[in-house]
Amino acid sequence: MESYQGLNGNINCNGLPLVSILLAVYRPNEKWFIEQLISLNEQTYSNLELFVYDDCPDYPVNEEFFRKYITNFNYTIIKGKRNQGSNKAFEKLTKIGNGEFFSYCDQDDIWEKEKVDIMMSGFKNNDVTLVCSDLSIIDENGKKTANSITEIRKRIRYRSGYDLTEGLLERNFVTGCAMIVRSNVAKKAIPFVDSLVHDNWIAIVASLNGRIEFVNKPLVRYRQHNSNQTGILKGIYDKNTYYKFKIEGVLERYISLKKRLDYIEKLQGHIDYCITSLSARRNYFLKPSLKELKTIIKYSKYYKASILLEMFMPIIPGFVFKYIIQLTKVGIL
Repeated sequence: MESYQGLNGNINCNGLPLVSILLAVYRPNEKWFIEQLISLNEQTYSNLELFVYDDCPDYPVNEEFFRKYITNFNYTIIKGKRNQGSNKAFEKLTKIGNGEFFSYCDQDDIWEKEKVDIMMSGFKNNDVTLVCSDLSIIDENGKKTANSITEIRKRIRYRSGYDLTEGLLERNFVTGCAMIVRSNVAKKAIPFVDSLVHDNWIAIVASLNGRIEFVNKPLVRYRQHNSNQTGILKGIYDKNTYYKFKIEGVLERYISLKKRLDYIEKLQGHIDYCITSLSARRNYFLKPSLKELKTIIKYSKYYKASILLEMFMPIIPGFVFKYIIQLTKVGIL
């Protein structure tokens, strides 16, 4: 793993804790990337550093971008020797950040100038481990298409408080580019769980260690485009891909979480409940039976909408199912 460090501008701490911006890149769109870097450089918070992990050794990011657009704080570029994916890139960045707080960053969004300032104000109490915010939505041309991500992802329910772990296991409401977490808490999440996106896993660990605080403002302009790594039903197009990602994939995730979180006794009952439900859903998909259907209905607390669809999946024509998936992706269902 190679690294390059550049020093630009003066750091004026003003007694503020250091925030490490952790940016993972992979062959970024140059226009969008420049817009992102400018938005980082214009942050009103005055004690920042930037760590960049370039996950594409075959087509490395142009370092001139950083020399030109990151002038208000230090930056360090780490060049991966092989592509490992965003989870591993963010894991490596989490290991090396210097700050008391970590602010995770994608390569194609735009941060509002006061993003870090406002979010850092949420850490007034020592028991707050993570602060997250809402996001607005922009298209490929930077035009705003929604004032809140909840307009297109209708199942997101933001929450503040303690003991939010079970809910985060079921449905994540923390978006990586719109969160700041205490670095000592983020490091507890290492190694990251392969079956979860880094933001979901870090949020779970943060919830286990204190309070999550939600800021009800869209502090990131989240760019939606065809290359987004995450999204509503990403990679799901038909019954087989639905089974792969929404049933078999989630079941494997809970099995891995049961092993990783075996020291948290209060979560084991919840995880076992979900494994039982998902196992019955898997068996019903592969071979529908009244026995499995009864089990699905009995263990339906967390999956009511999905189970309603899956109950009728064996008799729903393939083209109708594809249409339902399309409506869900665009936020109609």
